[in-house]
Amino acid sequence: MTQVAPATSLARTYRYVRLAILGAVLALLVSVTAAALTAGTAPESLSAGFYTPARTVFTGSLFAVSLALLALSGRSVPQALLDIAAVLAPLIAIIPTPVGGVVPVAVHADVVNGLLTFAIVGVAGVVAALLVARAQRTLTRGVLITAGAAGALIIGFPLWAAADQESLLRFGHLAATLAFFALIAAVAGWTACAPSSSRPTARGIYAVIAVGILAAVGFLFVVFLAALPLVLIGEVVLLLLFSAFWIVETVQTWNDPDPRIR
Repeated sequence: MTQVAPATSLARTYRYVRLAILGAVLALLVSVTAAALTAGTAPESLSAGFYTPARTVFTGSLFAVSLALLALSGRSVPQALLDIAAVLAPLIAIIPTPVGGVVPVAVHADVVNGLLTFAIVGVAGVVAALLVARAQRTLTRGVLITAGAAGALIIGFPLWAAADQESLLRFGHLAATLAFFALIAAVAGWTACAPSSSRPTARGIYAVIAVGILAAVGFLFVVFLAALPLVLIGEVVLLLLFSAFWIVETVQTWNDPDPRIR
């Protein structure tokens, strides 16, 4: 029988971070479901949980996912994509989805405060990341490109709000959500096309997940613009596929002595 070497502290840390992502998704689903059962009616969407008692867990879960994605290190295209996705996750929490076509005036001040905080802390985070990369001698062109893309989002959404708050409130949540999952699909697709990164069976699963996420993103975009009562279905499918991606990723790297994103 082949014996597995004891996990290093690095490997254990990566395990915990990946499991934390799955835990955050589970918490989000449980909180919104509990709120719906208590109210006796299904929400228009998972994102509409923002307007229910599930708001605290809903927003907290998204911030937890963001921090966990940033904590996973690596020097690859998938890692860069996940870093950018990590920047988008807080925006999904900060900018609420419209209900009945509008975002209630009562939460407008919350959005402004959230975006201001996001911009200041986000810029500080990008600067800190660049300084750390320079100190570690890992400041490559890829790091600069990733930092530039992250910075554009960090500054871009607050500028969007300043230029046209009504438009941001109408489409900001959708834009951040679709971009986030499109990036996850890109990571899954990249992994599926990289023979050295995983086993053939896993690559096939990654490919299915990538196609499924892209299809669900397209579906969600259409039903949102058409105001069809199917947003909940699209969001649930996206979260399940996202969870499937991380389950496969976690299983694939569980005993890997070098569990970095690559």
